[in-house]
Amino acid sequence: MTQEREGISLQKNLLIPLHDGVSLAADLVLPKGEGPFPALVSYYPYHKDDFIGVMLEYPMRYFAEHGYAHLLVDLRGLGNSSGVAWEAIDPRENKDGAEVVEWAAQQPWCDGNVGMWGISYGGVTSLETASERPPHLKAIVPIYASVDVYHDFINPGGCPNCLSVLGAWGSFMVAMNLMPPGYQDPEGRWYAVWKERLEQGQPHVMPWQDHPAYDDYWKSRVTPIEKITAATMVIGGWRDLFPERAVRLYEHLSAPKKLIVGPWTHVLPDVSPIEPWDYLYEMKRWWDYWLKGEQNGIMADPPVTLFVQGSNIWKHEQEWPIARSEERTLFLSGGGVLIGEAPREEGSDTYQANPTVGAMAGLWDPISLGIGAPLDQGPDDLQSLTYTTDPLPLDLEITGSPEVVLYAALESGEEVNLVAKLNSIGPNGSSSLLTTGWLKGSHNRSHERPEPLKSGQVYEFRIPLWATSYHVPKGNRLRLSVSCSDFPHIWPTKTNRRIRLFFGGIQASFLCIPVTPPPAVPMSAWEIRRPDSTVNRFASVMDVVPKWKIEHDLVSGCLGVSTGNMEHFRVSLDGKVQVEHNVKASVTPSRPDAAKLEGETIVEMDLPVTGKVRVEARTLISQSRLLITGTVVVGGRVFFEKQWRK
Repeated sequence: MTQEREGISLQKNLLIPLHDGVSLAADLVLPKGEGPFPALVSYYPYHKDDFIGVMLEYPMRYFAEHGYAHLLVDLRGLGNSSGVAWEAIDPRENKDGAEVVEWAAQQPWCDGNVGMWGISYGGVTSLETASERPPHLKAIVPIYASVDVYHDFINPGGCPNCLSVLGAWGSFMVAMNLMPPGYQDPEGRWYAVWKERLEQGQPHVMPWQDHPAYDDYWKSRVTPIEKITAATMVIGGWRDLFPERAVRLYEHLSAPKKLIVGPWTHVLPDVSPIEPWDYLYEMKRWWDYWLKGEQNGIMADPPVTLFVQGSNIWKHEQEWPIARSEERTLFLSGGGVLIGEAPREEGSDTYQANPTVGAMAGLWDPISLGIGAPLDQGPDDLQSLTYTTDPLPLDLEITGSPEVVLYAALESGEEVNLVAKLNSIGPNGSSSLLTTGWLKGSHNRSHERPEPLKSGQVYEFRIPLWATSYHVPKGNRLRLSVSCSDFPHIWPTKTNRRIRLFFGGIQASFLCIPVTPPPAVPMSAWEIRRPDSTVNRFASVMDVVPKWKIEHDLVSGCLGVSTGNMEHFRVSLDGKVQVEHNVKASVTPSRPDAAKLEGETIVEMDLPVTGKVRVEARTLISQSRLLITGTVVVGGRVFFEKQWRK
């Protein structure tokens, strides 16, 4: 089916044949004019006919207006594509993506020059595809993307992710995978595609708890970025899920590259409530150079552009890591202070784990709600071991990846989570989170082969903190906050361990920070291009209400953190979709083993062919158990029902 508006045409549900007989479904937006055109590809699990289609409706039209064909493709077994979906980040996605690129390059509307881009999973698939080196893929733009999902998202520091992975994303994807295709062709292909997936599919999160170590399952899902030859513009956010990965990806790429990191959470930069940026314009410059051959100066610009939090300025750099940065070491000392030299005499502090610490650190939001920035860290600091400097005599810029080395012993038990947070303390006592690092104690020597800790033995724990860029003004103080919990980011250990943390002498625990002085030759600040505020970027969206709540039961001590959203939007052929997504993580101080996740996603669809469809997905997850139920109701009658458990 083809639709036209202002000379731009939309072709619905093109079928891309793969070598094994599966057909991937795609929507194509074409510019007005004869063509052929350079083509852009976006490749997602989030349904071109509803969720991701609504999000990318404006970007696809934008690029078509500037002379680019744009193809939005459903992953195998999802949306309108046939087959059964593989597990998340399956390496076979790479080869499917490469086939899509080469198919697009051979179409009469394409001039043979192809680019890929996407946010989150769409950024992952652009990197995956580029690692296959399809001949016609010239350039990519991954936004907020991972290349090693174990370390970046599922198990940071070996600590299992809680609310964000299994709850916000995992629960939501159960409902997504049960939904019928939003575009329902008259021939009924959509029905056969849907039935196959209902009968054979399973939730993406099912295998993850079976692989707590960094084993072959996870290693097979690492994208080999050393194979990427396509020019790559990396866009990251300091408050996103993947700030460390964004800078490391740029650092290790050998292809032509560019890095832009802003203060954003996991939301498209032009609709961010913080420092909105017209990222589409900069992407267009990228495509104009690499796909059209326009000499527009983009490769003459400084390759690295960063937003410095605290001072709230944009700056250019020539590399990452920044060559002029200097490591400064601060040592933990008695009385809760951080000092410039290691104390000569050995001392120690004890700490009893509290599983409710962490709620003030904000959300890891994988479903692009635009909320979840860190709050004042004071309440969490009060329940942690803290070590604080004197007021800084000079301004200090920290740009890079700090590291904490702790000498500590478990006074009982075999397992502990160690969480290190670097905060800036204002003259009024406010505590602002700069960055965080995590380490599961048994993963101290190896994520591949964890080893139980021995009670009473002192270990050296190296905790890398995620990358940041932050200006700390003179008069503020730096604080290292150490605890055994970051809830609901990570699951607590099953018991509240007591640790002894050492400092001074031969067991001098310390913090290492990358201090970045101004460059010898000042570079001009980046003049950020703001998005046009008069443009409606979500024309099909009727309503969106994000949710974030922190509840503390003063009787039981139970901490509950919940998030989700409610939204209504229009889909193709005059259909409508309403979504209510809620997930909650809860834990009590005395029963960390009873921490749990509860998720509920209800999708109500009103489509021209099927009429009213209601999809219900519910999850109940603990550290060792998982129960998922899915129900599909069509026309008031149960059409499908299934339960998964382990």
